Amino acid sequence: MTWKTILSFIVSATILTLLSGWLTVANLLPIQATIDYSEAERTFVQIWLQVAIVIGLLLPGVAFLVWIRHPNLRTIFGFYLLVLAIQIVSEQIFSSVFSSSLLVIIGTIYTTFRVWQLWQSQHLLRMSAPSGKVGDRLAHGLLWILLLFWSANLIFLLVIGWLRIL
Repeated sequence: MTWKTILSFIVSATILTLLSGWLTVANLLPIQATIDYSEAERTFVQIWLQVAIVIGLLLPGVAFLVWIRHPNLRTIFGFYLLVLAIQIVSEQIFSSVFSSSLLVIIGTIYTTFRVWQLWQSQHLLRMSAPSGKVGDRLAHGLLWILLLFWSANLIFLLVIGWLRIL
């Protein structure tokens, strides 16, 4: 994972989001302006967001601070947190400028990248730290938890989110 990869993704995702927002507002995409969740789905999303804050933001944030003196782990968690922060800002800005349905599009784009990012990080860590130290095992475990969580998030977006905006 390099700065070039991360910045290229962020620029591409932003352009795709702007294009999607513009096409949605112009009624050129068959996407609803709002997300039509049922009451049960809305409750699930609210709970899921709380879980996402703990698993997806707090745990990696703590890991970044704990392993700040380890270059590979600092890079892995630093890039992860950077992309997550850009996603949150993008969702806030673009969903208010265009429509709330962009949350599903942005979430899908960034979550797909995040799953790939975490998978690549697993391989990078395995290649650079095969020692089996406790810290290395904890980092691997955290990456697996994040990978499983964001994979589940992607499934939710594809199965429920997209159905509610199409």
